[in-house]
Amino acid sequence: MKIVVLLITACALGAAANAQVPDFTPQTPLIGALLHNDAAEAKRLLEQGADPNQGAFGGLPPFLLAVVRQDLEVVRAMASRGANINVRDRSGATALMWAAFNESGDAALVQELLKRGADPTATNRAGETALDWALRRGATPAVAALRKAGLSESARIRVSVEKAIGLLQTSSAQFTRVSGCASCHHQSLPNMALGIARTRGIAVDETSAGQQVEATVRALKSVSESALRNRDRIPDPPISVSYALIGLAAAHYEGDATTDAMTRVLAAWQADDGAFHPLPAIRPPLESSSFAGTALTLRAIQLYGTNHDDRIARASRWLRTAKPRTTEDRAMQLLGLAWAKAAADDIRSTAEALIAEQRPDGGWGQLPGLESDAYATGLALVALQTAGRAVTGSEYQRGVGFLLRTQLSDGSWLVRSRTFPVQPYRESGFPHGKDQWISAAGSSWATMALTLALPPPSAPQTMP
Repeated sequence: MKIVVLLITACALGAAANAQVPDFTPQTPLIGALLHNDAAEAKRLLEQGADPNQGAFGGLPPFLLAVVRQDLEVVRAMASRGANINVRDRSGATALMWAAFNESGDAALVQELLKRGADPTATNRAGETALDWALRRGATPAVAALRKAGLSESARIRVSVEKAIGLLQTSSAQFTRVSGCASCHHQSLPNMALGIARTRGIAVDETSAGQQVEATVRALKSVSESALRNRDRIPDPPISVSYALIGLAAAHYEGDATTDAMTRVLAAWQADDGAFHPLPAIRPPLESSSFAGTALTLRAIQLYGTNHDDRIARASRWLRTAKPRTTEDRAMQLLGLAWAKAAADDIRSTAEALIAEQRPDGGWGQLPGLESDAYATGLALVALQTAGRAVTGSEYQRGVGFLLRTQLSDGSWLVRSRTFPVQPYRESGFPHGKDQWISAAGSSWATMALTLALPPPSAPQTMP
């Protein structure tokens, strides 16, 4: 009896083990040839009348198996014998998607399928297109071929921007509650992102946006009179006040006594060399660059000041002749020259220098020794677009690809902080813990850059 029980148990265990091992036996000889990468046998079977649409392996019909193998000759042979070019697997993925799914980024198979009538706009059950699959491997020839066929990332970009905008607005409100102040990273930069979003038809929570504008105005108004008497009353005006005013302009805030007072405070910070130097660089990248202080202040007094042409011209001259060291420097240099309407040659050469620093992954790093991130990449792309570079250009599209690949599922981008911890930590609800403030700033620049890549709903519009 004991032996019988043991035998039954052993058989049961064996059956369970066998049930867990998939059966790889090919359903047809053609599938077998494709599984064993035997192109000659596959073509021989096709010539003898094998059905290129019969059977499947792991949910992949024979034609998809050939595409997965990236075997152009077999694909052609199967297509010429009636293979379904637009066949799908169990996930809804098409042959064109599988053709785009190759690590080398080769375009030959993609082009062959497009030539034979593959539908480039088809989506799988997750809503992805062949372009989405190709972009996961960077700016490859396959990506270029699909774009040439009329595909774009507009739908994917719109979803990305909407997620980021929602997160930024929620976090902005939380930061105001816990800090009692308005900041560059949680108010001004998000306001700039919202301003561009409106020009592309992206939905914005206007009630929340209005509250952040009110918080910024309230903070400036509370110190406007004392700051006019003492230019040092406000911390780091070339950065903090300039960002605040640019953010207000993006929200279409009308100039008033408060904005007039702030432009007069900013004017008092211009140095003899024409620059607007911020305080010592202890909070990079936001508060570390004379290029940023000069470009941002130039823009702020353009937007809200009067009779500042001479100051703008002097600032522009400084920007043109100063030597940038970081990506923040170079991108802000380009922004400032573009805002000041400097000579076309100066803008072009500065833009080319910034493009030369683009990494193979499509992004920019804040410093040569740091990885590419959303802050440097978003800022660089916004600067290039402001300077007149087309968002359809290869460098801009490579940057867009980097940002889409690196955005996290919550809508944010992680940017590592390297500031000296002089500010008390406040939990804003934005992800990434101690890195959340600079991540919010970087996510704002990334959102601006992606939004600018979207076609406007009507006539073309520029950044406010």
